[in-house]
Amino acid sequence: MKPIIALAVSLMAISSQAIAEQNSSTIYQSGTGNVGASDQTTYGTYASHIYQSQDGDINHTFALQSSESHSQIYQVQQGVMNDGYSKQSGGQYNQGSIYQSGSANRADTFQLQAQYSEASIRQQGLSNKAAVYQIGGYGNIAIIQQYGSVLNAHIGQYASTDSEAYIRQGGNYNDARILQSGFGQMADISQDGDGNTALIEQADSHNETWIYQDGYTNQAYISQHSWQNYAAINQHGDLNRADILQYGAGGHSAIVNQFGAMNSAVVTQSGISQTAIVTQSGIGNQAAVSQ
Repeated sequence: MKPIIALAVSLMAISSQAIAEQNSSTIYQSGTGNVGASDQTTYGTYASHIYQSQDGDINHTFALQSSESHSQIYQVQQGVMNDGYSKQSGGQYNQGSIYQSGSANRADTFQLQAQYSEASIRQQGLSNKAAVYQIGGYGNIAIIQQYGSVLNAHIGQYASTDSEAYIRQGGNYNDARILQSGFGQMADISQDGDGNTALIEQADSHNETWIYQDGYTNQAYISQHSWQNYAAINQHGDLNRADILQYGAGGHSAIVNQFGAMNSAVVTQSGISQTAIVTQSGIGNQAAVSQ
């Protein structure tokens, strides 16, 4: 009985080694006090690749592939005290990438039970934070680009299919968040200036949203909870506030343009195929549309 058990253990070890040999991990380090770590030891991780490059001082990066197949993680750090973390678990054919240049930036990508999805973060500057969560989806794309200081960005794609989310931030102290579920969503946030805030929430199917902010302390919020809606907010100035809410049967279109300061606009659309356009220029204007 003991020889049979010994043979079984030996076969399991050979099998595990064969699976592990299908994976690859590469680490390049140049500088002082950098820490790079990768983990592909979980059973079921197959034909996956991790690449890490650190050029600078006191950078930290960690990559984990757990029960993940045919997926890739790329992490590149140039600068001082940057922190990057990537995790892929229970999925296949995913790609996660982090590029950091500057100081004290933090980036995280999580791809859990995801398939054929892409998560990418690029940071240049000081004390920026970015995170991408792709949970239980298929064919999603999430890209964050930050060029400035103390910027914060978050993309969450939960049980989403074939959705796209993009955040580009310049300036300082800007905050942007995109949350998506459902099918075929598209969301894009672009921020310049300082202290701007933008939030997009999308559910159901085939909604499209754009937010552009250029100025100081502007706020924009878009919520789409139906089908085939279009919404856009353009803010050029200071202390403007715009909200677009779309629900009902869908097919709505809403655009808010604000030029100036301290303007406020709220658009609420229900039913089917409503259209609203609000343009404000000057100071202290208020507009409300309910359809």
